[in-house]
Amino acid sequence: MINNLQKLILRNNFRKNLEKGFTIVELLIAIAIISLLASIAVPSALKWVDREKQNSYIRELISYLGLVKKETRRWNGTCTIQTNTFVTNPTDPSDPRKKIPLNAFNVTCFGMDKSNKKNISSGVPKIDSKVFQEVNQRTFYFTPKGHLSIPGNQDALVIIVGGRPNTNLYERPKCIILESPIGMINSGIYQNTMRFYSGRFGSRQNSSLRKQNCKIL
Repeated sequence: MINNLQKLILRNNFRKNLEKGFTIVELLIAIAIISLLASIAVPSALKWVDREKQNSYIRELISYLGLVKKETRRWNGTCTIQTNTFVTNPTDPSDPRKKIPLNAFNVTCFGMDKSNKKNISSGVPKIDSKVFQEVNQRTFYFTPKGHLSIPGNQDALVIIVGGRPNTNLYERPKCIILESPIGMINSGIYQNTMRFYSGRFGSRQNSSLRKQNCKIL
């Protein structure tokens, strides 16, 4: 009698556990919801990563330009900075899936000792395969007083920074303004919308960039 009662209780508990499980329809619905969330979250995460690469490059560039200004004033030297021009980043021979970052500028300094020159040349920011820059001047200079000198008596150096994603986007790039001659640095958002895509020049001169189009933040 007791054994039969125990068997009945166990049978009822087993049936209840089965009833608590998921049906095929419920599983399909759950999978569909997870797939939908993933399709939304993954592109957003990738876009965030690309933007963070742009922000990181801007921070590095501002820091570097400030360094050159400080070192030329400190050591009474002169630095000639030329905008590097390239379309794509070369493939890493050790890993074909990776691209090699390239120097944003070619820098030559005079009137300093080797260690000071090395400090400046080794710190040149590198452009990742997902980032692009455009500069309104091919060549500019920092003088012994730490002043910014721009050919043609222009009053500002303008640099824009954007992304090179695998998709086509139309966005406003970020911008950096260096006022001549004091070299004061400001950053903001360039007001012209531009196309962001993987085939865009990684770095180049763009003489059409204007200081008034950079909205300082």
